Amino acid sequence: MILKSYIIEQNLNVLDEYDAVLLYGENDGIKADIKIKIKSTNKDSEIINFFEDEILRDRDILYKNIVNESLFNEKKIIFLQSATDKIYNEVCECLEKINKNTKIYIFTENLDKKSKLRNLFEKKKNLAALGCYEDNQKTLINYISKELETYVGLSGEFINLIISNSNYKRRVIQTELVKIKNFFKEKKINKTELLDILNIKNDAKFDEIRDNSLIGRLDVTNKLLSQINILDEDSFLYLGNLNYRIIKLIEIQKAQKIFGNHEKTLENLKPPIFWKDKPIYLMQVKKWSLEKLKQATLKINETEILMKKNSHIRKDIIFKDLIVYLTRQASISC
Repeated sequence: MILKSYIIEQNLNVLDEYDAVLLYGENDGIKADIKIKIKSTNKDSEIINFFEDEILRDRDILYKNIVNESLFNEKKIIFLQSATDKIYNEVCECLEKINKNTKIYIFTENLDKKSKLRNLFEKKKNLAALGCYEDNQKTLINYISKELETYVGLSGEFINLIISNSNYKRRVIQTELVKIKNFFKEKKINKTELLDILNIKNDAKFDEIRDNSLIGRLDVTNKLLSQINILDEDSFLYLGNLNYRIIKLIEIQKAQKIFGNHEKTLENLKPPIFWKDKPIYLMQVKKWSLEKLKQATLKINETEILMKKNSHIRKDIIFKDLIVYLTRQASISC
């Protein structure tokens, strides 16, 4: 049976319907989250961990742990790490003997469609295959918002900082969230302290460039661009910052159909926009139609791909060209 990771993240109980589950893919963060939830909801179960190399050294070790009853717990959960088709036969043998009090969760890297393990778990009704693929901006925003939903002061800007600083990796974000939760024990997030925790330099200059660019102030933006030195290691952080703002403007344009006008839309957005930033958002959204915003997103993605594929390229020049392009688009009336 093929399952979607977002469904399991919303309702872990779905996994109870299956004797064993295969979790594969490049997103180690999703796999780690699911594993933690399995442990926390099965505290009365014996937890046993195996790696593939252990099974290759002793072909019977997995089978013995399946058929032997637990000495201390009625239920048993087996986590099998870094599995491949090399132990396909051993897995099949164990699945034939598995009982209702035992569950197997297999964690592995990306498996192609020809993988015997993947085919087995996708086709059998009592087994489940769960593809864990890389997050996008939207899924990470939702993830962080949910993790920090009880915290005062959480804003779209802060969420974007966490995402950009992690290079869009959920595994890194999980570490950052632990630091945030440990530091802000009173659940009140402060920007200065957050920047220190994430080890991010506060580049107000770029925020000023972004805001003026998306309003269409060409002269001001050009002047600010001449005053900033964009290092290679900063370019992708700035791209993430810029992309988040465009995504937020798209969200506002779409929500306007529900709330009737931009002002009411800004008042009802979640997570909320900081009150000081609302005038800037309002000026920007009036400059950009939904279609133009979608084109801007494509342009940002094209720029990111160009910068990643060409290590020798002058990233600062490419990035400044992007800013000028967006400024000109904003200066054209919708």
